[in-house]
Amino acid sequence: MSAVIDLLRELVAIPSVSGNEEVCRDAVADWLNARGLDAQRHGRNVLAVLEGRRPGRGLVLCSHYDVVPVGPGWTENPWSGELRDGKVLGRGSNDAKSSIAAMMVAAERVVSRGFDGRLVLALVCDEETGGEGIEAIAHELPEAHAAVVGEPTGLDVCPGQRGLFRAKLVAHGRACHASRPWEGENALQIAAQDVVAVHALPLGGEDPLLGPPTLQATVIAGGTRSNVIPGEVSVELDGRPTPGCDNEVMEAKLRAAVQSDVLVSSSRFTPVHTPDDHEIVQRALAASITGKLRGFGGVSDLFHLRHLPGVVMGPGTSKASHAPDEWVAVDQVEAAVEAYASIADGFLNASATTAPTNNKEASA
Repeated sequence: MSAVIDLLRELVAIPSVSGNEEVCRDAVADWLNARGLDAQRHGRNVLAVLEGRRPGRGLVLCSHYDVVPVGPGWTENPWSGELRDGKVLGRGSNDAKSSIAAMMVAAERVVSRGFDGRLVLALVCDEETGGEGIEAIAHELPEAHAAVVGEPTGLDVCPGQRGLFRAKLVAHGRACHASRPWEGENALQIAAQDVVAVHALPLGGEDPLLGPPTLQATVIAGGTRSNVIPGEVSVELDGRPTPGCDNEVMEAKLRAAVQSDVLVSSSRFTPVHTPDDHEIVQRALAASITGKLRGFGGVSDLFHLRHLPGVVMGPGTSKASHAPDEWVAVDQVEAAVEAYASIADGFLNASATTAPTNNKEASA
């Protein structure tokens, strides 16, 4: 079996639920250091700054080895790292230890062949929860000029992602006996009207790459007994802003549309988009086995590296992320090694004016 699959299976066999990544961190750092790739521990993260033959541009390869808890529904040992039918099985195999392993092996290849400039591996914790991962150590990164973030995209190239907007509606009524509803005001009715208003809200701002912004009610809570008119009901909302309907615009439209109080719980993750014609995007497309260009469906560490032009790109499928019996295809992981190495070789060893022409079909 190939070196990257051996490494991936070793990493999957190490439980590394967010907040408890130390053992996996040490395995990653030890593997890199054993191959002469100077890796330093920064909290629960690993940072390797690899300098080339001569000064030049810098490229960051970033992914995460923290995973979500196992949860119900598994029929396999979630920490087996078993290889079966062309797949590696186990929690984190897809999201995102396959990207971690592919970046590590790709870095070893790039260094062995020789390169110019600087290659930075930022292999981090807490992507799933936020906290002490790349957002905590981004200021420690040396100068760089582009980034590739490893997440399961099927090796499609994603130069952007929508933002994240989370809010709660709190509808205030007046509780009373359900047999005499005229004595009170039903907060559930207010909340229901607001949910309808939210789902009918014309957000606009559809993006050619990222698609439309969305704002959806996801959780409702309220009421105490079947014979009591509820005096307060809350509704949680999940919003995904775009550049044309960003977080601020989405919040303003929401407040204008509802009767309930609006309590914003998260609005810091704004949309991110590197222009499609940027060199790092074109080099990623040239290296991709699919040649497809699209927006990333969720929120990734691309946000914390938004000061750099960048793409999200990695082996695996979003359908397997966080799911029972998680898996990743071996051929995707092996193709990711070639893709990451090709991007690094091209970006670091070429001048800024020699971006490749992508001849593959691009699809948004």
